Amino acid sequence: MFFSSSAWIQSLSCAFPVKQTSGDMFISAMLQWLRFFFLSPCPQRAILSFVDVVLLLFLFVFTVTKLWKRLTSHGGFGTHLNEPLVRNSRSIFLTIRFKLILTAEVVLTILYTVATVLTFSSSSKVLWKQVEDVFWLVQVITHAVLAVLIIHEKIFEAVTHPLALRAYWIVNFFVTSLFTVSAVMRLAVVDVNESNDFKVDDVVSFISFPLSLFLFFAAVKGSTGIVLSTEETRQLVEEETNLYDGSERKSEVTGFASASILSKVFFIWINPLLRKGYKSALKTDDVPTLSSQHRAEWMSSIFESKWPKSNEKSKHLVSMTLLRCFWKELVFSVVLAIIRLCVMFVGPVLIQSFVDFTSGKRSSEYEGYYLVLILLVAKFIEVVSTHHFNFQSQKIGTLIRSTLIPALYEKGLKLSFSARQDHGIGTIVNYMAVDTQQLSDMMLQLHAVWMMPLQVAIGLFLLYNCLGVSVITAFLGLLGVFVLAVINTRRNNRFQYNVMKNRDSRMKAVNETLNYMRVIKFQAWEEHFDQRITGFRQTEFGWLSKLMFSLCGNMVVMWSAPLLISTLTFGTAILLGAQLDAATVFTTTTVFKILQEPIRTFPQSMISLSQALISLDRLDTFMLSRELLDDSIEREEGCGGQTAVEIIDGTFSWDDDNTQQNLKNINFEIKKGNVSAIVGTVGSGKSSLLASILGELRKISGKVGFI
Repeated sequence: MFFSSSAWIQSLSCAFPVKQTSGDMFISAMLQWLRFFFLSPCPQRAILSFVDVVLLLFLFVFTVTKLWKRLTSHGGFGTHLNEPLVRNSRSIFLTIRFKLILTAEVVLTILYTVATVLTFSSSSKVLWKQVEDVFWLVQVITHAVLAVLIIHEKIFEAVTHPLALRAYWIVNFFVTSLFTVSAVMRLAVVDVNESNDFKVDDVVSFISFPLSLFLFFAAVKGSTGIVLSTEETRQLVEEETNLYDGSERKSEVTGFASASILSKVFFIWINPLLRKGYKSALKTDDVPTLSSQHRAEWMSSIFESKWPKSNEKSKHLVSMTLLRCFWKELVFSVVLAIIRLCVMFVGPVLIQSFVDFTSGKRSSEYEGYYLVLILLVAKFIEVVSTHHFNFQSQKIGTLIRSTLIPALYEKGLKLSFSARQDHGIGTIVNYMAVDTQQLSDMMLQLHAVWMMPLQVAIGLFLLYNCLGVSVITAFLGLLGVFVLAVINTRRNNRFQYNVMKNRDSRMKAVNETLNYMRVIKFQAWEEHFDQRITGFRQTEFGWLSKLMFSLCGNMVVMWSAPLLISTLTFGTAILLGAQLDAATVFTTTTVFKILQEPIRTFPQSMISLSQALISLDRLDTFMLSRELLDDSIEREEGCGGQTAVEIIDGTFSWDDDNTQQNLKNINFEIKKGNVSAIVGTVGSGKSSLLASILGELRKISGKVGFI
């Protein structure tokens, strides 16, 4: 059963209660030890008290050190006695975040104070009463100190919480979660009369858990909620305001920019737009604009600032820069994926308990309510985490696309002549339209690559508990599916590479045809260029057909695999004589149903990942292409002379390596207000001369300047 032995849940002993015999297995003993260490009252109190004492010692040492440095530096004690304790050079504004954090710590302090009073006034066992008294007293002191520390954050105008405080909140949340799990299990398996020693424990755990969860998110965010009103912050606000057009108002910005945590969790911020769309068809003016931090201008500036320096050696500059820009969002999506994975298998684990409860095997009269409550909470967490995981992945993909497109466009304007030969207009358009979209689509499939093995491992473990050695059939079937997926992915990579290569050739031919349409018409070359473009299209269509047929074959195999594997597994279990009761069948079918999604989506995830890797390689090649030199031309503004354009002893080359000199010893001057013409035969260098003035030719020597 899910709730088996209950002695360790209410044990007052700090010693490991299980006595090992020669027949005990090591893994079973290790699981019992971990269960006792993390879910028994005494070890839990020891862990939380240790964390509290470490924090208090750290804060004490830090405070004494700071006070000593302040009082002994720059003239000793007398100088600092006349200094104001509170700095009034800047006014501050307290947001709702600061008030909620302070309220949470005050409530926890009051809660632990009440628990301390109740513990002191109770008549319990002498030794355990002393442990309880010390434990609750340490909790009161710790959270009282934290409340004072938060008040001092306002005094010292701290914009972010100290790292030690954030670490404590995170650790405290996980330890409080262990207390809450133990409380739920005691309510489920222990009679009311037997759990009197832990009534205060359980009540405090249920009340402190949501407060600890809120403080956990506050620690992850890091912001105190204190806004400083200084000249620098006013300038930042004005810069953000300038990102909006003159016709836009702050009220027209998307509600996501100013939404609270609760609004973001339940997507309440989008309700006004949905309500407006329900009443009438939405127009372009009805859709709110993006916040400044999500706009292409801001994202492009961040991408440029995160670009690796010249001394950083790397072949994958685009992926490194994107990781530097969006690592926080990626970590958050990973946390959501892990939470979703943890609660996904709660249902199959509880099936045995549900079947035992309906058959009359009850350890408590309230066990059914507890089982339903646990299942409801698990499904609620799964639904919320799944929706936010999908939203966060799509959001990251959209931000990556809006970040890369301006950077690619700006890079295209700076390409040298030789680089333009390798990356034509059609190819650059493909970079901006196709490759960026593939990177955006990949974000939704990225986490499935590493989540799928974990899901399958957990599923096989549950199947082994139900069917025993019959799970070997499922393991071999899944192994065959994985091998087939890897082989098909390698083949699809080759097909995808050839599709992109021929697509670039086709786009290049189409652009050349459109740019020189007048010459083609004059020379009657329509059929030749039509055959050329058609040839590229047919080659691209051939590779695209191979790719689509391979993808269809993958889909057929992957969608048939769960049914085939489950059938073979049940057949093997029947042949081996495994006992198939209701709980076993329900649990097994539920696990197979859960495994259907990762098995079906894994090939698509591998395909998206391979396409994204190809696109990243293409973008790396493009972003590392040579650029025009900024020092080729000298520009002077406000010059009072008569010269408009001047070249002195100029030598220029179309080649980036300067192996061939196209223009030599160029000297000329154009006066202001004069009309000048460049005349010469075809191929004499007229266009090259104009390109050298514009800086599009690589300057070998000489001087070029204009006003």
